[in-house]
Amino acid sequence: MKSKLINLFAITEIFIGGITLISVITSLILGISTKPANVLTFVIITALISFLLGIGLLMHNPQAYYIILYFSITIIISKILIFAEIISLNGALEASIPASLKNIFSLVYHGLILVVFNLKNIKKEFIKG
Repeated sequence: MKSKLINLFAITEIFIGGITLISVITSLILGISTKPANVLTFVIITALISFLLGIGLLMHNPQAYYIILYFSITIIISKILIFAEIISLNGALEASIPASLKNIFSLVYHGLILVVFNLKNIKKEFIKG
């Protein structure tokens, strides 16, 4: 069961990162990208990180374990700040899915990562000793 949970999150990260990279590269090749260069760079880097994190999780790499926990905490804090209207995005990152729905899904998903990856039997898969 523990490896299935790890694999589920790993494959999800690979899927999210891979689909995003394919979409961005396709939009650039077709000349239809409307994102500013700084946003495009951010999207490419975060998609690549997501993809590589997924591979690291599949390999039970301890660094991937700590990095996904760090990013999940960072994302949860940013979503809370967005819901509290302390910070806001300018819309350049937005896609066809409504921002509020994406923020709720992201909050739940990253919360689940924190819960699952802090379970004792999951932690043992990455931290030996």
